[in-house]
Amino acid sequence: MPPPMLLNDGTEMPQIAYGLYQVKKDEATRCVADAIKAGYAHFDGAAFYDNEREAGRSLTEECWYTTKVWTTDSTFEDAVASVKRSRSELGRDLDLALVHWPVPGKHVDMYRALVHCKEELKIVKRIGLSNYTEDDYEELEKSGLVKVCRPVVNQIEVSPFLYRKECVDYFQEKHIVVQAFKPLQRGAALQNDTVKAIARKHSVTEAQVLIKWGLQKGLCVCVKSSNATRMAENLKEWWGLDMDDVSALDALTTEEALAAWRAHYEKRRAGTAGPWGPGPRPILEDVAPPAPEPSPDAPSPSPEPAAVPPIEPVPAYEAAADAPA
Repeated sequence: MPPPMLLNDGTEMPQIAYGLYQVKKDEATRCVADAIKAGYAHFDGAAFYDNEREAGRSLTEECWYTTKVWTTDSTFEDAVASVKRSRSELGRDLDLALVHWPVPGKHVDMYRALVHCKEELKIVKRIGLSNYTEDDYEELEKSGLVKVCRPVVNQIEVSPFLYRKECVDYFQEKHIVVQAFKPLQRGAALQNDTVKAIARKHSVTEAQVLIKWGLQKGLCVCVKSSNATRMAENLKEWWGLDMDDVSALDALTTEEALAAWRAHYEKRRAGTAGPWGPGPRPILEDVAPPAPEPSPDAPSPSPEPAAVPPIEPVPAYEAAADAPA
């Protein structure tokens, strides 16, 4: 495990995170427990991932947990409510909360809500951004909120197949940690010939090559696997990439990949329904609590007793006829 990263608030954050995107609810508790055993201490979640309660069952006090506010919670009140729900589902304060996408005309109020959650409610320790471009950040700067509470992280998609160097440099120069998601391109990058050749050269896995590329760029890297063996492999330390390796990997980004990223960015920031539907994330009072899991030592429930038929009331005229004279 590489050393932790120093954030602009003077605290430290583990440099490799375990991502919870697309981890199914019925697997989240087990995946987090396996990841902790493998050595992970940083877990990247979000309201949109819809598995915070399940992931939280395995988190320890030492674990770092990040949440994100989805695009449907674009008002100040809804963003605050989303952070409160995440905290309640986890049963603990949040290490980091991010604005998931910079919704045009609304992301500043969403960030204002995060400032409120940190400075006034004190339910989140740090706040930050996700999927912000340079233009988005400059709009946020004009609001003055950055002077009140600086973002510590901007989480964006970064890999050799989508390397926007100018964007990475911009945020790093502002002392905002860039956290890379999709470093393996959800597995597709592992089949690339350049990546395979570098892996053979160093006798490591293709995933280790791509993770090391991000670490050597000074990024926080967010990885995911449901396989316990690969979880451990992704944390394994090795000497690293040489300059030729880095140059070869840097050259893998194409114009087509940049165009696809731009289309996805515009679609997401325009607003996408969450797993709960098109409106704001429901508050906990609107959500039925999950059924408790039965203990293996609990006795079997007794069968329901047979229903007793109700006693029919005696009509008044019959009661009068039976009465003594």
